[in-house]
Amino acid sequence: MIAPRPVRRAAVLGLLALTALPTAARAADPVPATGGLTAGATAPSAAPAADAPAAGTTAAAETPVPAADVPGVGSWRATSSTVVGRPVRISGTLRTDLAGARVTIERRTPSGRWSRATTARVRSTGRFAAAWRTTSTRYHELRLVLPSTAAHAAGAAERAAADAGTLRVAVVERGRATWYGPGFYGKKTACGVTLGPDTVGVAHRTLPCGTQVEIQMGGKTVVAPVIDRGPFANGAVLDLTKPAAEALGVDGVHQVRFLRRDDVARLQTPGRAPAMRR
Repeated sequence: MIAPRPVRRAAVLGLLALTALPTAARAADPVPATGGLTAGATAPSAAPAADAPAAGTTAAAETPVPAADVPGVGSWRATSSTVVGRPVRISGTLRTDLAGARVTIERRTPSGRWSRATTARVRSTGRFAAAWRTTSTRYHELRLVLPSTAAHAAGAAERAAADAGTLRVAVVERGRATWYGPGFYGKKTACGVTLGPDTVGVAHRTLPCGTQVEIQMGGKTVVAPVIDRGPFANGAVLDLTKPAAEALGVDGVHQVRFLRRDDVARLQTPGRAPAMRR
């Protein structure tokens, strides 16, 4: 891949994030022959958009979120956003009669199953703290589960509430992003998509074709599918098509934060073709 040619900063189209097609429609509709891929929403409807971390800032990598209440038992919280390699900090305060009990923090896997992430022992003050580290860059759903003895003592209603309280945590990756497009329009990408001036997508070296990726920079967010392989220069890990780059304000080589969005339907790509060298 050769370095992108210097270009004038494209006029900002007033897009902070491109509008998503409904999930069902996106999964069913074929890719138009002229490209025209559409970026996804900035966050899933199941959680407030405010939970999504903003990129391109110098603020701390971890941001606290409001505590999740466990009625009659206490509350707990977790950092809403962290960079892969740094732990997710989890803490809470429960009833003091649960002192000495060990609570479990579980995570929901992409298949929908719950799996243990970490555990913590409740102190005499009712407080507990734990750290969980993962290499999976995506939005994680966590829940607090009381031990069976403590849950039985708390009562059936409180036990159900303890299992229901969940928090959403974003584990993101940092890296450089560039953009490409002009000079390749009309050609097929490594994922078999015909590249056009309106095609919204991203090139990544290893993520499967069609995988949705959320990219964040300077408080702006866009979700775009993997449609190509690369980049191969400038130490970049992502290469955005021109519409995706304009939505974020990428006009050269920029630091971004990004994560995989397994909760957004994958784009059905038509097939594979030789990777375009840029």
